Amino acid sequence: MNKKTVLIVEDHPLYRQALSNLIKVSLPDVELQSTNSAEEALATLSKKSKKELADWTILLDLSLPGLSGLSAVHAFAEAAPTSSLVVISATDDKLQVSACIGSGAIAFISKSTPPDRVTEFLGRLLREKLAHPELITSEGNENIANLKPIRLTPRQIEVLLLIFQGKSNRDIAQTLDIIEATAKAHVSAIFRELDVVNRTQALLAAQKLGFRAATNH
Repeated sequence: MNKKTVLIVEDHPLYRQALSNLIKVSLPDVELQSTNSAEEALATLSKKSKKELADWTILLDLSLPGLSGLSAVHAFAEAAPTSSLVVISATDDKLQVSACIGSGAIAFISKSTPPDRVTEFLGRLLREKLAHPELITSEGNENIANLKPIRLTPRQIEVLLLIFQGKSNRDIAQTLDIIEATAKAHVSAIFRELDVVNRTQALLAAQKLGFRAATNH
């Protein structure tokens, strides 16, 4: 049986070290790696085969410098489709949870979760694949199979980022080299998926999903 590997992607040094120590003590048979950026982690994953990555669990902080938020979740799900992707966030907002699950995460851990609950969950995840997506919080573990996943395509994520940057449909069309009608269709599809009715609500949703004004794509 291949050795299980846990990759922590977390930019906050105190939380990253605490999580590393927790796993070392509670799950000593696990090979542990950590990094403070999505870019570095993706470079590591790119050197592994899909077969190797089947034994990997990725703990991804939703708020990172550089590639971050839902864009990062999509990137990791694409780079390591055979791995178990777990998102970690300071909040457990249902919009965040729905979007992360819809983008390929198998679980979502709130940073307020007690250490023993985190290690219990990780131990179970490392033993077997989860039957259903789970939300792990200070209140307990929740089966979220019935939570409607929010699924945005990579192109829709690009468009949402441009909405977040205050771009009009015409600006979006020019930036992405598409016609304005196509840009408008993407915007309408995003509104439906996020259950919002205007750009202001979409911008607020994008903030919750980890978009940053200074992000460059």
